[in-house]
Amino acid sequence: MSSPSKIIIVEDDLVMARAITRHLTREGYVVAIASNGIELNRMLAKDDADLVLLDLNLGDEDGMCLARELVDTSAAAIIIVTGRQEVQDCIEALDIGADDYMTKPFVMEELLARIRAALRRRGSLMHSPEPIALGIFLLDPVLAELIDREQDIRVKLTDTEARILAMLMRHHNRGLSRANLLNRETLGPEERSVDVHIANIRRKLRAAQIDSIVIWPLRGYGYRLRIEPATAG
Repeated sequence: MSSPSKIIIVEDDLVMARAITRHLTREGYVVAIASNGIELNRMLAKDDADLVLLDLNLGDEDGMCLARELVDTSAAAIIIVTGRQEVQDCIEALDIGADDYMTKPFVMEELLARIRAALRRRGSLMHSPEPIALGIFLLDPVLAELIDREQDIRVKLTDTEARILAMLMRHHNRGLSRANLLNRETLGPEERSVDVHIANIRRKLRAAQIDSIVIWPLRGYGYRLRIEPATAG
């Protein structure tokens, strides 16, 4: 029997943190609360977490900088939970490697569903280390790196970007829904995170001058990956 997942809530609103804790505890998770980055780092130094729920507004502390540090130093999945409504904050958080982004107020059932999905995604990355080959390309899910074996070009991805690209590569020429790509049962109409991850993947491919991997949008549904002949330089 596997041990319960450990979740750390980084939230300076103690009332909200305790309310979330009650729900997560009933779901069988082991939960700890940190009110700032110092407490979070102290907890992680003793024992790493499986997932961190991180508020961006922590008094004078920059939650985005804390998220960036987490991506670099911890294997935990990261879900940003914040009152910030700006789209740019969502884009920045996902771009630096956060797994998901939720704005307050939220429905607890949705938060629980996103936690389950993030833990499944992180688990699949950790337990499916086999590289994925497609034509001249090789995706290493452990290093979160795409390799163009013909030109010896390496593209560094976030863990979530690597997981999404791996699914598209495994099912190339087939359409995958946005919910499927995020390993969720359903998505709300306001969901933007998968589009942000796809945009980041495309940007990194362009920067590496890889133009033969084309990710086509399927309107109202999701995306499809195709390998096309490289454009002559």
